[in-house]
Amino acid sequence: MWKEVAAFIQTHQTFLVTTHLNPEGDAIGCEIALMEFLENQGKKVFIVNSDATPKNCRFLDPNSRIQVYDPSDRPDIFREIDGIFIVDVNSWQHVGEITKAIRESGKPRVCIDHHQGGSTDIADIFIRDTSAASAGVLISELIQYMNGRFTRPIADALYSSLITDTGTFRFSNTDSRAFALAEALVKHGADPFTLHRLVFASRTWAAARLLGPVLSTIESAADGKLVWFHVTGDMFKQTGAEYEDCDGFIDLVRGIQGVELCLFFKETVDGAIKLSLRSNGRVDAFEIAKEMGGGGHKMAAGVNLEGSMERVIEDVVRRCLRSPVFNPTLRS
Repeated sequence: MWKEVAAFIQTHQTFLVTTHLNPEGDAIGCEIALMEFLENQGKKVFIVNSDATPKNCRFLDPNSRIQVYDPSDRPDIFREIDGIFIVDVNSWQHVGEITKAIRESGKPRVCIDHHQGGSTDIADIFIRDTSAASAGVLISELIQYMNGRFTRPIADALYSSLITDTGTFRFSNTDSRAFALAEALVKHGADPFTLHRLVFASRTWAAARLLGPVLSTIESAADGKLVWFHVTGDMFKQTGAEYEDCDGFIDLVRGIQGVELCLFFKETVDGAIKLSLRSNGRVDAFEIAKEMGGGGHKMAAGVNLEGSMERVIEDVVRRCLRSPVFNPTLRS
């Protein structure tokens, strides 16, 4: 499946690489690894995202190569590039503010992703493999297809991608393909202990102060099979925490015995509500998110919603309770 992408790389010289809103370890790891690989091929690369790099991923970009898109600041990028890579996302609505400039540029695009669903017009070449544990797995396979080598920066970036989306090899998407890649990356210098500490063990005191108020909002239905909780802008202000400080909170609640689906509602800076869904296997989180315009995987999905926190929670919980997992009377 990589033949077209290899030809795309060989016939273009200057690339823009971008990813989804609120990027995390998989997204940033893919971008850095792809940038390193392309530059090793003699190409020129810009990484430009709609949102800033989270603190726990900045070590992957020591030279601050990743830029935050500003239409008034760098319009020249779109005149200079002749190809675009979109990684770890397959829907325009999740690419963010840079979307308009990308679409209007008319430059050819490649999308490399592992999520379900997506926008059919997002790229001229669309590589989607939902069986891949992370988008980084796909970037690694592209590099190997083109006889590239895993330099230390590439190994660190791809290992960070892998442990992010597999939950350090705990999630159900962890397979032999993921373990084989991990082995190869460690052989090329990736240090599992150090990278785990950098990606997952860098929580701030503000995040610790935020945890209590957030967990106090937990509610449940269907005998505890469905649980939900939320965080508001006021909670961030009162604790001095930032939006990214609540990363990982959902896995704490998802791990409660008997939970089948966990919902985390997060109020963003602009007042919109970002919903994260995590399933423990019996509920298809993707199908629920898709119904509301979101995307993701069966076990993990997300969607951006408008409205008050109270109204959004009420609507989403009502939708979820339609599942026969929570309401046996609905079984056929």
